[in-house]
Amino acid sequence: MTQQQQRWGFLTNHALVLIYVVKHSGATVREISAGVGVTERATLEILRLLSEEGIVERHREGRRNTYSVDFDVMAAYRREGTVSLTPREFVDGLIKTLLAITDYRGEGGPKKEAPDSGALEPKIGTWGFFTNHALLLLAISMDPGSTVREMAMSVGVTERAVVAILNQLEDENIIVRQKQGRRNSYLVDFKALHAFSRWSPGDWPLPPQLVDVAVKGLEVMARRSGGMSAAS
Repeated sequence: MTQQQQRWGFLTNHALVLIYVVKHSGATVREISAGVGVTERATLEILRLLSEEGIVERHREGRRNTYSVDFDVMAAYRREGTVSLTPREFVDGLIKTLLAITDYRGEGGPKKEAPDSGALEPKIGTWGFFTNHALLLLAISMDPGSTVREMAMSVGVTERAVVAILNQLEDENIIVRQKQGRRNSYLVDFKALHAFSRWSPGDWPLPPQLVDVAVKGLEVMARRSGGMSAAS
C-alpha cells in the first residue's frame, strides 16, 4: 500500500487548518503547520486563500501573525458541485460544534451564536472541507441504493474513482456491500466510522466533538433515507 493510500481521510488540509485555527486562535503558521502535519509553505498558501475568501482573518501581534475564523463566511461556503451533498442541518451542526470548542484566549466576550447557513447567501468555491471519501459517505447515507454512476455524478468524480474509494472504505469495514439482484447497495458501519484512526492528522487529536457530530449527522441522514447501519 502506498503512502498516499495510507493517508486518505475525511477532512481536507483546508478543513484541518481551519479547525486548528478555531481551536488555537493565537497559533502561528509554524504551530499550525506542525499541528496539521503539512509544510509551512502549504500552510501559508491555505491561509492566504482562506484570507482572500474572508474565512480567515489575520491579526498582527508584535512580530507575529495570528489567525481567527469568520464563522458567518465559513458557514456559507460550499465547494462547487457538492451543494446537494452538504445539507444545511449537517453544516449547521458542524459549525455549532466548532463554535462550542473555540479557544478565544482571553477575549472575554460571550461566545458568538452559530450562524444559520440557510439564511446566508451561498459562497461557492473550488476547494472543500470534505474529501471525496467523506462526500461518498454522504451520498451513501442520503441514498444507500444509488449506483456507482449516480455516486460519481453526485460527488463529481469518475466512476473509476468511486469504485476505488468504495474498495478502500470496505477494506476499513466502514461500509458493507449488499447485492440486490444486479445492483449493489451500501450500508455504513457508523461504529467503524467513528473508530477510524485517521480522523486526526499525526499526533494532533481532532476534537472528539467534531467526530461525534459528523458521524451522528450521517446516521440521521441514513435513517431518514431508509438506510440502516451495517451494525444494526
